[in-house]
Amino acid sequence: MNTEPSNSCTPELQHSRTPAVVRRLYILACLLALGFSMIWLLPKSGEMKPSRLKRPLPMQFGSIWGKSTEVTGEELKILAKDTEFERAQYMNRDFPTRPPVEASVVFSGKDLNNSIHRPERCLRSQGWNFTKERKVMVKGAMPDGADMPFREIVCAKPVQLKNGEVVEVMRVQYYTFFGHTAVTEDHYGRTLQDMKDRLFKGYDQQWAYATFSMPVYNQSHVDLGMVHPSNVYTLEESEAILAEFIQKLAPLVVE
Repeated sequence: MNTEPSNSCTPELQHSRTPAVVRRLYILACLLALGFSMIWLLPKSGEMKPSRLKRPLPMQFGSIWGKSTEVTGEELKILAKDTEFERAQYMNRDFPTRPPVEASVVFSGKDLNNSIHRPERCLRSQGWNFTKERKVMVKGAMPDGADMPFREIVCAKPVQLKNGEVVEVMRVQYYTFFGHTAVTEDHYGRTLQDMKDRLFKGYDQQWAYATFSMPVYNQSHVDLGMVHPSNVYTLEESEAILAEFIQKLAPLVVE
């Protein structure tokens, strides 16, 4: 007697499986139809709700003084035509040796996908290497006194000076996104929030991508004559300077 297992099916067994396969295909087709029909539930695009980040950036608050800077170069070429910008460099009159803080805001147009994108992509394409990435909360920066979320990026890249010397330059950067009501440092979280507001609240919204950054100098920059020794601050000190700057600026520009 042959006791070996067989991989072949009898005609009766194959016939008994047919209804189960048909049922699964029918269920799959129904799920796909239901999913595609949800598109019709999305509200039509209407007037955009403005970002809660106001403009223009103030040029003076407390001991901090700013100067507007022009946005030029590749940024203008790759972003949608209705994208708007605010950019300025700030110095602290009470601490003149501190490196300047650059504040840069990109206000999205109707073509959101071509107005705002993850900054990591641009930085890496410009040759920056990331040495530190994390989420940070700036204490009490929200209008109601809550903490404001940011994504921190510390990046560095080698730069050749006019005398042929090569030196590594470093920057620390905090960024976040301001929607009509939401504030999030997460690019994918911003996208999800945008979909939820469109679906459940019935509006499109403008997003403002805000970045605050400053250079981080060390002794090698002093030795090369790039900066004065008083301009040298540790990374931790630079992070504290950025947080302090945001705490002073945010109440003036966040509704």
